[in-house]
Amino acid sequence: MAGDLVVGVGGNGSGFQAARTAARVANLMKVPLVLVFGYESVAMGPRGGVLEEQVEAIGEEAVAEISAELRARYPDLTIDVEMVLQRPVDALIHVAEVRSADVIAVGHGGSGPLRAALLGSITYEIVHRAPIAVLVVPDLESDLES
Repeated sequence: MAGDLVVGVGGNGSGFQAARTAARVANLMKVPLVLVFGYESVAMGPRGGVLEEQVEAIGEEAVAEISAELRARYPDLTIDVEMVLQRPVDALIHVAEVRSADVIAVGHGGSGPLRAALLGSITYEIVHRAPIAVLVVPDLESDLES
């Protein structure tokens, strides 16, 4: 049996599209799907406080929304949720290692090189750092809107 399929979920269309694709693949492979929301409220500074609570609430809402959709579409699929207080890339790699995953899925909304250079790119970093296969799923709806 293959290992888990880990997918990064954020509060945007790109992460949701990645989760939908990952669920379809996990269902076909008959492996568990792990929805991961990695977050870090403040890159430099103390943990805790209102900002961290707000970021966590956004993540819980996003994960609940996509999880409900996927459970309705794939009732036999095992779906686990991991809320990880780490940078998203570190969270995905950590969960993948702990769960002996075979694949990490991430979304890519076509933000372009300038935006990625200014804001950083989870997709770019995970592709270059992940010790296992990475499935990059385009957000075609986002691409059509821009």
